[in-house]
Amino acid sequence: MLNSFFCIAARSESASTGHDKAFNVGYTVLDLAYRTSKNKTKTLTVAVWYPTNAAPARYNYGGPTNGMVALDAPPYPAARPYPLLVFSHGYGGSGLSSVFLTEDLAARGWIVAAPDHNDKYSAVRIRTGRNKDLDRTGFLLDAEKITNSDADHRDEYLYRIDELKSVLNQMLASEQFGKLIDRERIAVGGHSFGGFTALGLCGTVEARRDNRIKAVLLYSTGASGYLFQENELGEVKVPSMYFLGERERDQKRGKSTMEELSNRVYRNVAPPKYFLVVKGGNHFSFNNRFAADPGSRFLGGSEEQFEVIRRYSIAFLEKHVLGQECGNGILEQQDPLLTRYLREPRQAAARKD
Repeated sequence: MLNSFFCIAARSESASTGHDKAFNVGYTVLDLAYRTSKNKTKTLTVAVWYPTNAAPARYNYGGPTNGMVALDAPPYPAARPYPLLVFSHGYGGSGLSSVFLTEDLAARGWIVAAPDHNDKYSAVRIRTGRNKDLDRTGFLLDAEKITNSDADHRDEYLYRIDELKSVLNQMLASEQFGKLIDRERIAVGGHSFGGFTALGLCGTVEARRDNRIKAVLLYSTGASGYLFQENELGEVKVPSMYFLGERERDQKRGKSTMEELSNRVYRNVAPPKYFLVVKGGNHFSFNNRFAADPGSRFLGGSEEQFEVIRRYSIAFLEKHVLGQECGNGILEQQDPLLTRYLREPRQAAARKD
């Protein structure tokens, strides 16, 4: 029944994908118990967006970021099962970091779960918003430590991969959402350090490979280029889409530029795969902002950037997770808001001599 909702009309009032939004969006926050590899219990706070019949209202996630959701409304069960995206934020960020995508996906019939990871430093949290007492010096030093790490020194960051898998498992087991999720249509994604987190479930860390995952969405993840070896990236066999901001191409992460790291990831993962560079974009163009002061204006994307990122992301997920060609050929062409667009839609056939 759900498929009939995805390709409804040729034209829509929605700017995000060029298609009608089929559902109102429900929004709730869960606190999930998580047991670490050291047998300690921690809490994972998870933001969840989902289809509902309830009437939405304007909702402020924090700062200038607003949405239209039905808070804590019951999910709409009649159109189940729904595909699931589990999304991982960048280091020190929040499960709310990419609301521009998560809310829109739910309007198209997805369930989206995005946790607050237990990073050492956190600038924003789902429940409490912006951390005004953040130790900025400590935060920057710890981020620099991560960027100077490599595949041989990543063990202390594997907690993120385990947390993302725990969210996936607990969503599937959830009394509220478990029976609504299509277990054959699951994707993961992430921004920056969250891209490393998502790829860790897609084959780069063999012991943590999750064969339930059908596709991976990657936003500006230099960490994936220096925390995984090339042969490990080559073990990613699910479809992938990688975005980079135009203005961050020459920025260094350790000894390499973001462009070099991005090319390294794209070159090694298996097709089908896509690589997009967003015009005028920086590393934070894939984030919503949670502060309105002038100093934070570069810590989030513009509505124009959100529109193109969202449109290609959703077209990718619908094609490679749902098997639906709902994007009016979006994936077949380069938008003017992209300065680079590479795609390798399928594995080349083996040559027969």
